Amino acid sequence: MSLPNEFDFGLLKVGDGATPEVFTAVCGIIDVAVNETVDTTSRRVRDCTTPNKPGVTKIKVNGTSWAITASGLTNASEETNLRALLGKLKNYRVEAYDDDGTDAGDLLGTWSGAAVLNAKNININRDSDSAIELTLEGDGALAWAAA
Repeated sequence: MSLPNEFDFGLLKVGDGATPEVFTAVCGIIDVAVNETVDTTSRRVRDCTTPNKPGVTKIKVNGTSWAITASGLTNASEETNLRALLGKLKNYRVEAYDDDGTDAGDLLGTWSGAAVLNAKNININRDSDSAIELTLEGDGALAWAAA
């Protein structure tokens, strides 16, 4: 039997811009989604030998894009840092882990790339957990490195 090697949790980390660059986890973020998209254009093309027959769809790849959505618990200690990141191009990493029973987990791989934090949404809820959601728009390529 073959089972998938699942990602159990992810950490969103932001680089400090130094050389060598140091990445620090955004404390409170517990869920991370990495979204990669292929931008396409479709058109109908008719066969020249049967011009009365309906055309078939042909897809043209125009480019790729990526975004990260991260959510978790609000953390007042992170608010100043996150506000300073809004609208700024920074290097980010998403580290994907397996919950192997240790305190740190087993690193399975890392996505990395430059992005702009373009949305920070905070929901403060008196009767249940308060939540935060961050959206980052990728600039350039997104790299994947298996651990």
